[in-house]
Amino acid sequence: MNEQSYVLTIFESNNSEHVADLTSILKQLEERGIKSSRVVATADGRLYSTFNDKPILLKEFIAGEELSHATMTPTIASDIGRELARLHGAGNFESRRHTKHYRLDVFKEIAAELPDGEFRDWFLIEYERLSRKFPSNIPLGFVHSDVFPNNVIIEDGQFKCLLDFEYLSYFPLVFDLACGIVGLAWQDDGLNISLSRSLIAGYETERQLELKERDTLDYFCQYIALFFAGWRYRQFNIIFPNPERAQDYFAMIDILETLKNEPSYLD
Repeated sequence: MNEQSYVLTIFESNNSEHVADLTSILKQLEERGIKSSRVVATADGRLYSTFNDKPILLKEFIAGEELSHATMTPTIASDIGRELARLHGAGNFESRRHTKHYRLDVFKEIAAELPDGEFRDWFLIEYERLSRKFPSNIPLGFVHSDVFPNNVIIEDGQFKCLLDFEYLSYFPLVFDLACGIVGLAWQDDGLNISLSRSLIAGYETERQLELKERDTLDYFCQYIALFFAGWRYRQFNIIFPNPERAQDYFAMIDILETLKNEPSYLD
């Protein structure tokens, strides 16, 4: 007989409101057929509890492994694209309608924490350039917004589920595909066209992109690269200094500069 394993998470922040919202989101995803972590309710039906005044959350253990660039395949990319489209069609998550995780004003917040110097100057120049071109009149909805390998579980070489809906946001739908291109299809030697096309093709088995969305893919790939260049610099050099990851932001700079010089890379 197979026994179910579980994962217990203790939230050190003691933010019960945040945990209540996250568990509600995970439950809604489960009810709408989106593959992700499954919350185990308490005996009296609550989705989380407390221990020593800290919120605790019990979830079913998901067998498998984190995706990596080495294990990424066109089939997995296609399945991720399909799941993103299903998420985009899964309806309303009202509590996340006003989140601002990736909105333009967050770039200013990041810039305010960067030390004076060449990187901050570059970041502000690119922010000004992109902020003037932010697309309008494209479909909006609820997006995962963090489509990177560490948030994808695979098993036996097959896509299993998406993790980490902490940053579920109301934003242009095409943002998730752009994030997947930057986070999954961009590898050490540059963009893997087969992976990016498979991601988009899988998505379009569930939801057809509008032409104006396709036209903004390049823009949002640059937008994401800039955001994560600033985020990584701040995260690994200022907030939680980590010598092993202190240079991670350079990969995002390289992606952005490549995109600026090769605007037709998705053709």
